[in-house]
Amino acid sequence: MTSPLSDLDELVLKCRDQKAKNYIREAVACYKSGAFRSAIVSTWIAVSFDILDKLKELSLAGDKEAEKQVEAFDKARRIGDITNSLKFERDILTVCRDKLELISPVEFIDLDRLQEDRNRCAHPSMTADGEVFNPSAELARMHIRSAVEHLLQYPPAQGKYALDSLSSEVESEYFPTDIKKAIVAFESSPLKKARDSLVRNFTVVLLKKLINDSKDYKEIYRLTTALNAVGVIHRDTYRNTLSEKLSYIIRALEAEKLDRITPLISNVEDSWHHLQADVRQKFQSYVENLPKDKLEDIDIFLSIADLQKFAEKRLRKATRAELDEPLFFIVPSQVSDRIIELYSESRSFEKANDFASTVIRYAGDYSKEQIQKIIIACGENDQIEYSFEIGSVINALRKNKNVTDEKIDEWLQEADLNKFTKVEDDENDG
Repeated sequence: MTSPLSDLDELVLKCRDQKAKNYIREAVACYKSGAFRSAIVSTWIAVSFDILDKLKELSLAGDKEAEKQVEAFDKARRIGDITNSLKFERDILTVCRDKLELISPVEFIDLDRLQEDRNRCAHPSMTADGEVFNPSAELARMHIRSAVEHLLQYPPAQGKYALDSLSSEVESEYFPTDIKKAIVAFESSPLKKARDSLVRNFTVVLLKKLINDSKDYKEIYRLTTALNAVGVIHRDTYRNTLSEKLSYIIRALEAEKLDRITPLISNVEDSWHHLQADVRQKFQSYVENLPKDKLEDIDIFLSIADLQKFAEKRLRKATRAELDEPLFFIVPSQVSDRIIELYSESRSFEKANDFASTVIRYAGDYSKEQIQKIIIACGENDQIEYSFEIGSVINALRKNKNVTDEKIDEWLQEADLNKFTKVEDDENDG
């Protein structure tokens, strides 16, 4: 059977700093020997020295408040000012809570109780005539746990300074856009062993910057990569924050700025599923009525199950002029279908010629079935068959790797377009 004391040894291992480990190990040793007053005193010593070490680290990193506190402590110690030294110790938890945000208000309550009990243990105060304060094992154990879980296990930066530091890192042009490299970068930052509050605040800051303030694709990639990295390092807290905060941020957007959500749902993993129903509905309506100048984003919406049918509705209303402007790196099959449909419906030589360039632009992406549809349309619509650009369209289709020249010639013959077959060309050349 496992000893109920074994978890105290695990608490020692949680301590970030070797000094803190040594101090709290002494407290655990006192606890195990039944010296509960000594255990509480040693725990407070561990907390005090850990705070001082954190203040020195923050001071070296440029935190002005930490620098001020270190100077006050060093001055009091240097001149032997006992009064100010005691005041410094008495107020240090309040400073950590209010000015440095190293501990939360709830954590402050537990650590303040530790400080009070330490004073009762270390000074010859009496709870009643002839009765010395004797803490219970449970009380000593609670204080050891509180010290480690609230303070000793964490790096020095956890509050506003940590948040500013993380934000500055992501804003740097040198922050990686590869998620693996971003995780490595965060492993050396306050995010490595962060409180839930820091993770939540940092996630909200990134979301607001992405949705409200991002200016170019480089910044968007940095922000979305940072969000995905936070999601890997602190999965549960990150997901809970998305569920609780994301919809509120989006609701504050003006209707004409709904396009700012697109980088979020396209690049931040699973973000769509954390949106609340009313926000989803609003964005679905936006997709269904997608502005002409945003039509190039339709490939993103076609790839998201909850947005696909709304994107397809928008495509069915897309005009030749609208589809002639966007440039798709990989054209979605639904867009190709609409392009082929519009080309097939050409009602004049002029329209067939004008739209041919759009058909040719994506010739390499068409499926075998789509190529056959184009050839059938060329044979059935005399406005296309006798247009100047039909030859260019068929030559572009021949470059498609999904179909052979022989198969294209077969379809051309079936469509009564023998003059465009390879055989016909070869005979003419001969």
